[in-house]
Amino acid sequence: MMDTGYRPIYSFYFRILATCLTFLTFLGVEAYALDNRFGVIAPYWQSDSTSYTFIAVSHPSLSNMASQIGVKVNALKKDNATFSTAASFTISSGTTQRVFIVRTGHSIINPTIIPSGVFIAGTTDYTYGSIVIEPIASNPLIRTSELWMKGNNEGYRDVTMLSFFGGIVFDASTTGFAMEFIGDVHDSSDIYNGLGQPKVVSGVN
Repeated sequence: MMDTGYRPIYSFYFRILATCLTFLTFLGVEAYALDNRFGVIAPYWQSDSTSYTFIAVSHPSLSNMASQIGVKVNALKKDNATFSTAASFTISSGTTQRVFIVRTGHSIINPTIIPSGVFIAGTTDYTYGSIVIEPIASNPLIRTSELWMKGNNEGYRDVTMLSFFGGIVFDASTTGFAMEFIGDVHDSSDIYNGLGQPKVVSGVN
């Protein structure tokens, strides 16, 4: 019978690697001065001559959410410098926005081929780091209006109430591996905004 004693060791080292990446991401968040109540982070992205990063941002139309939420996505390199200009967009209720972090001049993943996509394009050199996602609203804990009381779904412009999915994609095979997002709606818990109104939010804790 084959000895499988090495599997626990591999699993142990993988957990250490994941913990280190997350820790380094939090250090980058601190350097970037992200308010961890309002932000979402991903510990890892990469781009080079053979790969790119894909992120899907979805507005699930939950109660207490504003019908439109402004989002800013920044790709930070390992030294916390920006890979390129941050991508900013507004996402509407019930829609999904695609974001690509890719080398400049990609033959397929570009605004001409995918005009509805949002792009952060930079060097063709191998580059990696973390993703910082924050609201465009200066205070996302303030409702956009009181229309929510009349059922108009005008609520919080909070990116932590959005849903994020992403992956690192290798060009040659169009396969890759999934990304982890910390602080989005999948991590949510109930808190109060200080005005007696509950809201679903997590942020980076």
